[in-house]
Amino acid sequence: MSIFKRTTVLGTAAVLALALSACGGASTDDASNGEANDAAMTTLILGHEGNEEDPRQTAALRLKELVEDETEGRITIEIHPNGTLGNWEQMIEGLQFGSTDIVIESLLTLESYSPLAGIETAPFIYTDVEHFTTVWEGEIGKEIRDAITEDTGFTLAGNMFRGARELSTNTPVTSIDDLSGLTIRTPSAPTMLATWEALGARAEAMPWDEVYSALEQGVLDGQENPFSSILFASIHEVAPEITMTSHVYANFHFIMWEEALQDLDEADREAVLDAATIVGQEYTEAIQEDQADYRAQMEADGATFHELSDRDAWVEATQPVIKSMPERVQTWVKDIVALG
Repeated sequence: MSIFKRTTVLGTAAVLALALSACGGASTDDASNGEANDAAMTTLILGHEGNEEDPRQTAALRLKELVEDETEGRITIEIHPNGTLGNWEQMIEGLQFGSTDIVIESLLTLESYSPLAGIETAPFIYTDVEHFTTVWEGEIGKEIRDAITEDTGFTLAGNMFRGARELSTNTPVTSIDDLSGLTIRTPSAPTMLATWEALGARAEAMPWDEVYSALEQGVLDGQENPFSSILFASIHEVAPEITMTSHVYANFHFIMWEEALQDLDEADREAVLDAATIVGQEYTEAIQEDQADYRAQMEADGATFHELSDRDAWVEATQPVIKSMPERVQTWVKDIVALG
């Protein structure tokens, strides 16, 4: 079992007790032991929506370990899981005015800031994990990240492969016709909403912390997410029919506000970015190793897995979504497909 499967949370009670009014990126002199300290201390506030068992929590703890060690304690990281700093929209917004310093989220969360971020949710453009990794660890991935930073002011550090997004519903879906009339939850990213509307479903943007109860109560018929999100939020209990759509491959990133990042001392800034890269590589390797086990756990809990009988129809139905994207995104799509 990899370290990203189950997390032993050190100091969880202390983390959750932190006041939400804590000032992100605040520098203080550490005089708690009564001795003068010449070096300014910086505390970075990190938030994510995953629970303590979610791989994001392990990634956060690993980043904290690496950064605090490399900076000899000049930078400390306070971790807030479970959306205690707000939902992802609120945490991303908070990066701009300092209530958060690091948010573990995916590129799709920035689509409301730049249509270029829609590249992550362009449907059916990757053939497999190797194809996806080649793109995001290569020149295209760097070009995309740099363009997003230039357009939005947000920095994307570390590529943490989440797994392919799969559909989970309360009734079996094996063909595009089975989607008719179903209400499918998606994040509020425009491209995600457009994709499921193009496929014939009713797309419903809804905060993640409301999804389980909405599925349980029949407000939703399904949702889509990688295995880890489905498993660790117990979504498979209320939407146990899982269709291997693999319509989107995505990363988590450590998202930061570029101006705030540049305010750090150069050595400390590099320590944060280098640590993010290391954690991204570890996370990606672990998640790939754990996919079969995640599936086995859900099957043991009663989930049933299905393959699509008409994948070409799904791909064809979503082509207008890609054609509606900005020209630069369409160029990236062509470049990405060409590498497959």
